[in-house]
Amino acid sequence: MKNEKINSPTLAILKRELHRIADRKTLYILSIILPIILFTIFASIYKFELVHKVPVAICDQDHSETSRLIIRYIESTSSMTNVINVNSISEIKAQFLKGNIQGAFFIPEHMESSLKNGKSTGVILFKGTTNLVTSNYIYNDGVKIIKMVSAGAVRKKLLSAGLKEDQAMNILSPIRVQTQILFNPNYSYENYLTPGLLTVILQMIIMVVAVLLISSEITHNTFRELTDLAGGRIFPVLIGKSIPHLCIHSATALMILGVFFTLFNIPILGSVLYTVLFLLFFVIVSFFYGFAIGTVFPDQQMATEVALFINTPAFIFSGYTFPLWGMPEVHQLYAQTIPYTHFLTGFLKIYQMNAPIKYALPETLKLSVFLVVSFIVIMIMLKIRMRKSLAIPSQEEPNNE
Repeated sequence: MKNEKINSPTLAILKRELHRIADRKTLYILSIILPIILFTIFASIYKFELVHKVPVAICDQDHSETSRLIIRYIESTSSMTNVINVNSISEIKAQFLKGNIQGAFFIPEHMESSLKNGKSTGVILFKGTTNLVTSNYIYNDGVKIIKMVSAGAVRKKLLSAGLKEDQAMNILSPIRVQTQILFNPNYSYENYLTPGLLTVILQMIIMVVAVLLISSEITHNTFRELTDLAGGRIFPVLIGKSIPHLCIHSATALMILGVFFTLFNIPILGSVLYTVLFLLFFVIVSFFYGFAIGTVFPDQQMATEVALFINTPAFIFSGYTFPLWGMPEVHQLYAQTIPYTHFLTGFLKIYQMNAPIKYALPETLKLSVFLVVSFIVIMIMLKIRMRKSLAIPSQEEPNNE
């Protein structure tokens, strides 16, 4: 009977919160509908995985067998397509300005004859670096093609001079490089970027919803009702309001792994169990971090703005697209205040690098600090808010009498 009395405020608040989720469009749209829409949009952006058919121009002033070979190699790559032939460098620049091309090859006169005579020659490779992704593709494949054609021409000359095949190859490549690609062997943007985008959106949604749980009660003058229902105790409020949302957000996190990872063929190279547990732990940390913000800032609009201020740059400050150690120290410091920074590092270790769980312990400990600090803030601020709420009737009662 005693346990029933202890638990009844918690159950009452839990029921109340479920009704609030169902009745308030903002909560169920943010928690349930919006994640599905955003996850689908962002996951589908990179469904082709690699960049294909980047438009390039070719200016062939040599018109030789070697220059035609270079052009055939360019046209045969999956990353580039020859959309236009031009006659000068000025035409190349004009095509860049018109937005028709992202790269270009200028093959000078007498290139083939220079190669045959052992003279130095070169092909000018133009790449537009306003987009680093396409420029890197053009540069990497372009350099490979030029080196291959150049090596082929030198090989012919060495063989004609009487050298054997293995002797010619040793001269051309005295040091052989063996490359081992780890973790993302296909250079897939879908496998690389999609998990990061989905999880940063997940954190944003969780925190924006969490800040509303207390701040909206205060803004709409329903916090006293909540306090009375809890009997003036903190834990019924904390537990009753948290459980429904944690269940919804946990289901959303599992949907990312079970539905979107499967739908877009994103492999989990590490332990599925550890991946799931680490993601669910991140959900809990993000939720209570947002909950704490909502208790500190009683105004609903202000609390939401603070949550967005923290979450909007989270992807940039995670070190995912630009290394964190390459940023100014003040930016590195700010990045440490965002849970996502630490989560993403640990998440990549577990799901993509197949690292043993011990390698994700530093990130787990940092996330645990966020959780502990959030709990402390929530307990202190809820106590203050409840005292203020309970003090209002006691001040008004003498006047009513």
